[in-house]
Amino acid sequence: MKTFVFDLYNTLVKTETDYRSRSSWQPVVEFFRERGLETDWESLRDWFDVFWREQLDELKAQGDFAYPEADVIKVFQRMAENLGGEFSAETAEEAVLCAKRAFTLKNELFDGTVKLIAALKATGAKLYILSNAQAVTTRGELDELRFTEKFDGILLSSECGCKKPDPKFFKMLFDKYDIEKKTAVMVGDELKTDIAGAKAFGIKSVWAKDGAPSVAQKLLKLAGAK
Repeated sequence: MKTFVFDLYNTLVKTETDYRSRSSWQPVVEFFRERGLETDWESLRDWFDVFWREQLDELKAQGDFAYPEADVIKVFQRMAENLGGEFSAETAEEAVLCAKRAFTLKNELFDGTVKLIAALKATGAKLYILSNAQAVTTRGELDELRFTEKFDGILLSSECGCKKPDPKFFKMLFDKYDIEKKTAVMVGDELKTDIAGAKAFGIKSVWAKDGAPSVAQKLLKLAGAK
């Protein structure tokens, strides 16, 4: 029986984002202003970058992971503090969701994703998702897509403190769901994270640079489909 570990964004779901422009940040500016924190879009954008990097540097200095993952909720809380305010975890989550909506230009399933998932499951294959993603925004999307019920297990980087290509992230998935490495194939669109991470962890991989449905025949063959 084969096991397929999928990346999520631009592997199963085609996504396009813009987090650099004024139009993307303006709704976030309004969110801060409504809570008494006066700012502008360039300042928010720049401070987001600063506090994201600072958090990653602090985590890397701890030495637990080669590729640590930041927590976007903590980043937004730090942004509020920098403006003389304070965001609870709940308010910071609202701010993150506001930003996610503003930054997202496209977020839709690739044509053929649903068909591929069904075909692989029909072979008896086990399906998992291992994604560099923030749970605060991605868990809801997974529920909406009904991926939570369709996949045998899902791990997101923000929940684990590390991200691909860190072999420890892969190990967390394999330990949690008791996956055998010899049966597993990683499927992803990014060579430096998905494919390099799979190689470092010691499992096979399939590069799906145009999305998982573009390599459907290869995956079904690996799964032993007739």
